[in-house]
Amino acid sequence: MNVVRQRAQAVLVLGLLGGLARLLAVAIDNHRVQGDLAAMVDDRPIWVRDQQGGGGVLPGGDVGGDRQVSESFSVRFHHRTRPGVLVTYSYYAAVDEESPTTITVERETEYLVCSDPADPGGSEVWSAYRHATLPGGFARVQAAADAALRAALAHLVCEEPWAGRPPWSPEQESPR
Repeated sequence: MNVVRQRAQAVLVLGLLGGLARLLAVAIDNHRVQGDLAAMVDDRPIWVRDQQGGGGVLPGGDVGGDRQVSESFSVRFHHRTRPGVLVTYSYYAAVDEESPTTITVERETEYLVCSDPADPGGSEVWSAYRHATLPGGFARVQAAADAALRAALAHLVCEEPWAGRPPWSPEQESPR
């Protein structure tokens, strides 16, 4: 009877140790998102819109390459808990390469990590870009440029799932 009881106790102890190992694995895995979860607890957004210039919209420069046919308009957001982590949206009129008579509005999304938030371009550590064409077409460049400005002015919230880390960081969620 003693042998059976000892084996039963050993099985229970092994089961308990297995449960503790699973809890430890979950705790280690949750550490990766702990910073973002702490930032979301107080219901404030993780991304904060910079309010420089006219309502937060600034000239964006030449971001669309040969396709860009107007001034671009940019809106920048900074990560609330990670200084030097920025997302910038730039809107501009563009010519469709496959149909040169079609004028559209494109949006470039820039993900940037820098060492000095006051000089992001001069202190860039890492960046990545994503481009998208907004729905609709325009007959004139000026109409598309006006639509690009309206899109930038209306871009009030950044909902990027990016954790704000470059790809070599072990706790990275890459921008899509």
